[in-house]
Amino acid sequence: MDASQQKNTPPVNVGDIITLHLEGLAAGGDVVGRVGPFAVFVAGGAPSEVAKVEITAVSSTFARGKLVSVVQPSPDRIQPRCPHFGECGGCDLQHIYYPAQLAQKSLLVRENLQRIAGLTDIEMPPAIGMEDTWGYRNKAEYFAGRDAEGHIFLGFLRRGSHEVVPISECAVQHPLNEAVRRVLTELINTHAQGAEEKEALVKLNTRISFADNLACVTLITFGRPGFIRPLAASLMERLPQVSGVCHAGTRMCSGAQHAPAEIVLGTPYLFERIREISFRISPDSFFQVNPHQAAALTEVVEAHADITDEEIIIEGYSGVGTFLIPLAKKARMATGIEESDSAVADAKANLRKNHLENTRIYEGKVESILPRFAARRWHAGAVVLDPPRKGCGKAVLAAAANLRPRSIVIISCDPATLARDLKFITSMDYVPKSVQLVDMFPHTWHIECVATVSSEFTVES
Repeated sequence: MDASQQKNTPPVNVGDIITLHLEGLAAGGDVVGRVGPFAVFVAGGAPSEVAKVEITAVSSTFARGKLVSVVQPSPDRIQPRCPHFGECGGCDLQHIYYPAQLAQKSLLVRENLQRIAGLTDIEMPPAIGMEDTWGYRNKAEYFAGRDAEGHIFLGFLRRGSHEVVPISECAVQHPLNEAVRRVLTELINTHAQGAEEKEALVKLNTRISFADNLACVTLITFGRPGFIRPLAASLMERLPQVSGVCHAGTRMCSGAQHAPAEIVLGTPYLFERIREISFRISPDSFFQVNPHQAAALTEVVEAHADITDEEIIIEGYSGVGTFLIPLAKKARMATGIEESDSAVADAKANLRKNHLENTRIYEGKVESILPRFAARRWHAGAVVLDPPRKGCGKAVLAAAANLRPRSIVIISCDPATLARDLKFITSMDYVPKSVQLVDMFPHTWHIECVATVSSEFTVES
C-alpha cells in the first residue's frame, strides 16, 4: 500500500470498540471525538467525557458510533427526565445540564461562523435561555404506529429512522398536546373499524394556544375514512379544550406533504398572544413553536432592525406577521412577502385586528418578489429575512442588498446556512455586526440565531 492509499484509509472499521475523548456538540445532536484528525460522531455522548464507543458506520472522511459505556463522565452529564430519551428522536441533549447545552450551542454557532464565513471576531452575547425548559412546545406531530395486535398508538420517530416509537409522555410538549394524544389513542381504536380504517391514520398534528389553553387538531389520513367526523365529535366531547378538528389527506406514509387542512368540527383558528399582540393562526400556517421565547425573539429582532417612524421595513418570509406587525407599529410603512396562502390570510386578519393600515402583504416566493422590488429601485431602512432551514440563498440576499437598507437582519435556525449567507452578504459591502442566540428548543441541538449586518448607505424613503 502506497502513502496516498494509507492516507485515505480510515483508522477505524465498523464493529470496532474504541475509547474516545469527546470534544463538543456537532450539527445533528451528536458529540464529536477524534482518532488523530479523523472525526467520530457519537450519539448520547457529552462534551469533555471519555467513553467507549462502537463504530457503526465509516466513510472516507468520518465515522459514526454508538455509546457503549462512559469511562469518565462529563461534569455536565445529568439523568435525562424522559423515559424515552435515546430511543425517541425528538430530544438530543436531555442528558446535559441546561447551562452547558447553551454553551455548547453557542460554540457550535461560533465554529460555523469561523469555518464557513471566516468571521472570527463577530459580537455574540450570551444566548437567551429559559428558566423552565419543559412544556414549552405549542405544536406536536405524532405519528401513527400499530402494535402486534393491530392496535393504533401515537408516538415519535426513532432517531435516524421512520420507525414509530410509542411514548408514555413527552415533557417538552404543552400538557394539552399530550392530553389530546392520550385521548385520541383510546378513541381511534374504538372508532376505526376493519383493517383498512386501522391503516388510514398517518399522523396527528396538534397545536395549542398558550394564551387561551385551547387546541386545534388535524387528522392526517390516507383518503377520507368514515371515522373522521364521529372521532372528531368524540374528541371534542371528551376534551372541551379542543376548539376545532381538521382533516387533511395525504399519499405519503410520513404525512410530510398533505392536502390543505379542512375544518371538520369547531373552528380552525387559534389565537396566540406574543407580548401585547394577538395573532390568528391557521392549522397550515407556520408559527414559532415556543411562545415564551417568541416574545424574546421579537424583542431581539426589533432591537436589531432599529427601525424609525420615518423608515420603511421589508420582511421576507413574513408568515402570519410575527415580526412584521411589531415592526410595522414602529415604521412609516411595512411590506411583507409570504408564499403560504394560509399564512397570508392569517397575516391580513392580524393586520386588521391590530388596526395597521401602513402594511402590505405580497403573496409569492421571496426569491421572485424581492428582486422585483430591487429592480424598481425600492429602498428600505431595514430588511428582515426569516427563511426556512435551507437559508436565504444568493438571489434573495443580493436583492436585499440592492434595496440599500441600513441594516439586514437574518433569523436562522441552522448555523451552517446562516454562515453561508453571511459570507455572501459580507461580499456586498455589508459588515457583520452581531449574532444573538435565542434558545427556542431546549434539550435539542437547534437554536435560533438573529444576525445583523449593517452598511453606511443613505436610505431614500
